[in-house]
Amino acid sequence: MPSDLDKALAEALANVDEIFTRYDEAAAELIRIARLDGHFAGRQASDLLWPPCRDSDGAAIGTEGLERRADLIAEIHDGIPARRNHRLVDAHDRYSTLRPAYLRALRLFLQVQRQFIAAEAGDERQFSDLYSVVYLEALARENPVPLDEGEAALVEFKVARTPLAHAASIVDKIRPGADAEDPRWSVDYRWDLDGAGGNGSLRQLLTQVAECVVDFLAAGEHLAIRYNTFSNFIWFGISVWKAVTEVELLASRLRGRARDAWVDKLEQYLRLAQGLLLKFLQAHLEDPAQIRPTDYWYGQQYSYLTRDMIDLTRELVRNGERLRARYGPELPAVEVPPLLRGASVGAFHEYSHVGRRGSVSPWVRRGRLLKWVGTFRTTAAKKKNLRHARMSDADRRAAAWQVSLAWAKTTLRTFRIDVTVTIDPAFAEVARELDLRPGAGRKVVFFPTHQSLLDHPVMYHVLQSPELLQAMGWSATVPCCLLSRARLMQATAIRVGGREISLIGLSPAEIDRVQEEVDGYVILGQDDTGSPIKRFAEILSDRPGVVYGGGTTSAFDLQVLPMQHALFAHLSQDTVFIPVAFRGIHSLWPKSPRNNLDVSPGCVDVFISPPVPGETTLLPRKRALRTQLEPATLFQAIHIASLLDPTNPPTSQETRRS
Repeated sequence: MPSDLDKALAEALANVDEIFTRYDEAAAELIRIARLDGHFAGRQASDLLWPPCRDSDGAAIGTEGLERRADLIAEIHDGIPARRNHRLVDAHDRYSTLRPAYLRALRLFLQVQRQFIAAEAGDERQFSDLYSVVYLEALARENPVPLDEGEAALVEFKVARTPLAHAASIVDKIRPGADAEDPRWSVDYRWDLDGAGGNGSLRQLLTQVAECVVDFLAAGEHLAIRYNTFSNFIWFGISVWKAVTEVELLASRLRGRARDAWVDKLEQYLRLAQGLLLKFLQAHLEDPAQIRPTDYWYGQQYSYLTRDMIDLTRELVRNGERLRARYGPELPAVEVPPLLRGASVGAFHEYSHVGRRGSVSPWVRRGRLLKWVGTFRTTAAKKKNLRHARMSDADRRAAAWQVSLAWAKTTLRTFRIDVTVTIDPAFAEVARELDLRPGAGRKVVFFPTHQSLLDHPVMYHVLQSPELLQAMGWSATVPCCLLSRARLMQATAIRVGGREISLIGLSPAEIDRVQEEVDGYVILGQDDTGSPIKRFAEILSDRPGVVYGGGTTSAFDLQVLPMQHALFAHLSQDTVFIPVAFRGIHSLWPKSPRNNLDVSPGCVDVFISPPVPGETTLLPRKRALRTQLEPATLFQAIHIASLLDPTNPPTSQETRRS
């Protein structure tokens, strides 16, 4: 049976003409945008023409054309890190400057809301309706974040967007007129924040809250958009593109020196790489405001695509270098670009105090993995017994929760992973206004980053940590509901003679059933129509939830995936979101290469950001705003700002991981 790679290769080879045409068109446009972004300073436009795959006579590109391609792409690649640093630091500075006012606005909102309800002026829904009036007015203001020429070109090319563009484009169509005669607008309310106090009318105070929220929403979206554009798209894409182009040039130079069959094989896989680059571009050309993406962007497909691009790039370089060493040692060497081998440096990289700490021998690694399989089998057996035990659903969930906590503890101990928990200093101030204790009526969702398969045991560790319990006002750990995709444990199953055999005693499908029936989790099927998310939203009235908003793990260390914004359309306004960042976790178990089992010891620092009340930050419940794109992007920005070091540490990734 052909592998996925074989199928992809056959598809690429069957569509070479189309790949060449689209590849040339995309390359020429990207060169134009790069020039607008400040690359190629001092060079004439005639020097920047992209050499096509075939000339007007149908002749294939030669070595000279490939050399010009390599020169153009290398110049862009070398200029990207500094431009990325500048843009991300600039966006982060704006985000950081506005953050205190945003957090203060959350507290002000909650204080006024309590007084509104206590005075019997209305219920939470009526208060929310009044707030939505001034919130929409704030959204209709002029965008406070300017774009430079390079960003404007990227927006025109549709691989980036203007902050608040989605909401601003439709807000005037749905904005209700404020009832100026409503007497509640003019009632004064008292506020007391950080030792200072005062009075203001309901309209004045809610307008102040809304404007602070929208300003921060715009700043957060700008940070996330810049990160998606200059890290997830441009830096990653140009790194792959550079290696592919240099290997293609090397193959041209080896033609006539090495065996034709070997060069032919290398060039065949180059066509596959070029096809993947086009798919990658198409993913970023998708409109992120749509509920369901056409191809990639949100979820597994995009992450798998980028992982396959990394794996294929490394393999191309490795095979090209083997041929060069044997048949052309005097030719320039080709290297895997720093970003794709974890050696990049600059702002917004992993913190130096976390991540991989040393390595283990293959025998030790195998021993630990076998022990972990045993832990899984024991855990699966206990859950299976609970499934048939005579007890209430609540007692069964509580018992299953303790089994999961024990599994997490054993997992972290087996792989020698230390976890520290850091609570943002501002957490307590917002939490005091909210009251997050069990039974207080708050719907709570923990929103962790998702960069590794180790995220799950680390999250279980966090939910029983003294630091989190104190911050939440909990006397003991509280069983949570996890929203999970189906067949999460697919990697533990192997196929033998057409049968699926599980290494841990239960098949992936059986594990899904156990998690639903015993743990009380909600499993998202591939053909989900929204009902599982609605069921999850209903469960939040009974217990907290955990959602990995990125939908899947990251393919490389700096990949921070966008949130699946449709999720927020099903969560009620009174949900409280708690962003959680697992610093350093990706390097412990990288997703690339495919089926990687290289789990290393190390340290993870879990950073917990202040709670975000959905009442202030989610967009009003209007059909045109159902995607909740802007709040989802803000949550990605919170993850980016708390996960990665915004400064420019002097040490490299390789040094930190050695």
